Amino acid sequence: MTAHSDPAASRFIDEVCWRTYWKGWLQLRPSVWQDYLQDRADLLQEAPQQPGYQQAIAGRTGIDCFDAWADELVTTKYLHNHARMWYASIWIHTLKLPWQLGADWFLRHLLDGDPASNTLSWRWVAGLHTRGKPYLARADNIRQYTHHRFTVKADLATEPIALAAPPPPLPQVLAPLKLPPENARLGLLLSEEDLSATDWLAAAYPVQACAKYFPAASYAALQICAEVVDFRYRALDALNEGTLYQDATRLVSWAKQAQLDGVITPEPFTGHWPGVLQTLKSALAKENIELFTARHWWDETLFPHASKGFFSFRQAIPTALEKLSD
Repeated sequence: MTAHSDPAASRFIDEVCWRTYWKGWLQLRPSVWQDYLQDRADLLQEAPQQPGYQQAIAGRTGIDCFDAWADELVTTKYLHNHARMWYASIWIHTLKLPWQLGADWFLRHLLDGDPASNTLSWRWVAGLHTRGKPYLARADNIRQYTHHRFTVKADLATEPIALAAPPPPLPQVLAPLKLPPENARLGLLLSEEDLSATDWLAAAYPVQACAKYFPAASYAALQICAEVVDFRYRALDALNEGTLYQDATRLVSWAKQAQLDGVITPEPFTGHWPGVLQTLKSALAKENIELFTARHWWDETLFPHASKGFFSFRQAIPTALEKLSD
């Protein structure tokens, strides 16, 4: 903080905290993710017959910037944040394609694709997150901030498409988590969702063994591309602690061999991991091994404030930063 002015530091902190806000917002409203999955499944059945969708994902719309970003996404597995917003806006409001299919295409190809950030950002551009405030890409804005890389001669939408959708559900309350009993022989389970758990979770509980689990089947079910799956697998595999498993049966064998009473892992965020966790929990329970989850203090502090918009959430950030500096 001493190296930068307060306004500069505040802007950086806000950008970092946006991801926490999105994850907290969806954690308090998991049905939004379930609704997205159902809509996605229904729309994907029709997608092969939709020329507009096929042209969009192939980068053949005739809109120079959009087609370039379509190619960049598939080739590099990344897009700048501004490009993501422009791309989503053109997809929804100009090409009039379902936002769910755009969110699905991003999630399949982005290395940093995240169920909360991705889904809710697409909803925001569509005008479903902050009601009545969709995001419209403008040709002059794209030309200016890409330093005239694109001519953008296409007629981009000047009016948002009107989407009929119910208001989001009211936020839930974060439920307290069950703590493992004292003197329980615990194992630590790591996942690609939180690579820092060896620091904060192992420090909080005396663990006797460590393992890693990668839910390859869940990524396959979402049709995540091979490069993204490999990137996340390697990130988890790079941790020195424990053997990496992709099968619940083998994970249970590890827990039995280590003579564990329980396994503890970071609480999963809304997305594909809660379903994975339930599968592991049931498999371990058959051997009388209980699966516990723990919530990071950062999430415990900030998630309850993700009940409205980001600027309301922002007021809670100083409290979290004070804890971080303690």
